[in-house]
Amino acid sequence: MFFALVPPPELAQSLGTLARDVARRAHGRPVPAENVHLTLAFVGAWRHAHLPELLDAGEQLRGAPIELRLDTLGGFRRAGVAWIGAATTSPLGALVASLAAALASAGVALEDRLLAPHVTLARKCRGPYPDERVAPFAWTADALTLLESQTRADGARYRVIARWPLAR
Repeated sequence: MFFALVPPPELAQSLGTLARDVARRAHGRPVPAENVHLTLAFVGAWRHAHLPELLDAGEQLRGAPIELRLDTLGGFRRAGVAWIGAATTSPLGALVASLAAALASAGVALEDRLLAPHVTLARKCRGPYPDERVAPFAWTADALTLLESQTRADGARYRVIARWPLAR
């Protein structure tokens, strides 16, 4: 389970096209357009019996819509991942802090690591990894989504559990 920002379908399709190009160049496997997202909090394995705790955390969340501009390609070599991120990510900090506080009050422990906001484009990359600026992919993130990862033979698929609007 994880909390994420999910782009609108048209942008997801455009990022899916970029994912295929980046995967080809980085010798990896592209992330399908329907799986494109920006993770804000990774919860991990979570029993469905305890789903109300995650839903309560989502209900507690306070935050305004965020203007995102993904414009930088890069990679996490150790993880074999190619991604697109934002040169500036300051608007996400307040939302992530609010989400972390809501999850903590619900008894959910998160990894203590720095936020590195990105959208994964390709997995199992062997390189070379991209390291360049691109024309921006922009969207107004106006909802937080709780997703469940379902592993299948053809790769992971994500199922929406709940969505909460980000209000002004």
